[in-house]
Amino acid sequence: MKRSRILLSITIIFFWASEYCHAPYFTPYLQTLGFAAGAVGFMTGMYGFTQMIVRIPMGIVTDVTGCYKKTILLGTIFTTVSSFGLIFSTHFAAIVICRILAGVAASSWLAFTILYAAYYEADKGVQAMANVTAFNSAGKLLAFILGMITASIWGYRIPLVCSFLTGIAAILCALALKPIEIKREPLKISHLAVVFLHPAVLCASFFAIIMQLFLQGTVFSFTSAVARDLGASPLEIGINTALFTLVQILAAGYIGKHLMKRVNTWQAIALGFLMMTVYCVMTAFTSHMAVLYIAQAIGGVSGLMLTSILTALTIRYIPQENQSTAMGLFQALYGIGMALGPMMTGTLSARYNYRTAYLAIGGCTLAAAVLAPILLPRVEKNASGQSPRK
Repeated sequence: MKRSRILLSITIIFFWASEYCHAPYFTPYLQTLGFAAGAVGFMTGMYGFTQMIVRIPMGIVTDVTGCYKKTILLGTIFTTVSSFGLIFSTHFAAIVICRILAGVAASSWLAFTILYAAYYEADKGVQAMANVTAFNSAGKLLAFILGMITASIWGYRIPLVCSFLTGIAAILCALALKPIEIKREPLKISHLAVVFLHPAVLCASFFAIIMQLFLQGTVFSFTSAVARDLGASPLEIGINTALFTLVQILAAGYIGKHLMKRVNTWQAIALGFLMMTVYCVMTAFTSHMAVLYIAQAIGGVSGLMLTSILTALTIRYIPQENQSTAMGLFQALYGIGMALGPMMTGTLSARYNYRTAYLAIGGCTLAAAVLAPILLPRVEKNASGQSPRK
């Protein structure tokens, strides 16, 4: 079990490195190709839109077949093909197709999380999700280091080559994974209905939509453009993005083992969204890279908190044989935020400016912080009585 967990952790690192080596430089790269902010937002948003469409059927198929390894292998192949295509793509349609492939790859993340969670006891769900989020962040940190070095020396396109090479490494690791047997009942429509209408799954998905609206509309897309407008070099852009994931890795142990013993679910979620609001305000009004660095650290902690807690909440009350379906629904719904975030920021930035766009995103995260203490206590109470975890 320990060996399998280590191998899966390494696969996770290379997989997300492949997805994100080029991420901090993708928006500036597309701008150097002559694309306007609106077009950049659309191309970036296709990543999330694809996940919104693909994740539910992928989750159902994974639950029915139990083919977690095959789903993971499929994801590693698609991210590798996507990055390879982007190396040579300069036309709008070709870039959109590659972004769709990257979205299909990211959709396989549900299999990674369910397989990793299966290595832990049921009462250690938040700890498992904090750990898997930390490995996710470690992959992104590796990506940003590789991207920072190569972009600084050779330009914005070369990080795409790093994405391709780390994708190859992810494929090799995925091939070595051993399948795991999970006891399951035959799939019934009633099972799907219970998952799709479960209050905890729907509530977690709602807050995750706003979380991804923030992450994809700021941290993983236009914050690099903001830094560039402040005069940041490719090296400084890389450092700025790496701070986000470095903080997540450092904070994972504390959040998974200590924070959740001191605060309840709604308090942690409200705090996470308040921190995201602070990030947006700081980024909107800053004229110095030092302030942007601090904002990135705040955003990293909030992103780790919300990802870990909302993911754990999604499967907390769901039987194990239906958890991929629940995770597929959760990730498909938060794909709405992944699609809308870059499109919203790109549209508002093109029409007004980055400050307006970031304040609009901040308004959404502030609203989520207000709603957390209203919705979550009631939802968790109802969920506990409706479907206790098997």
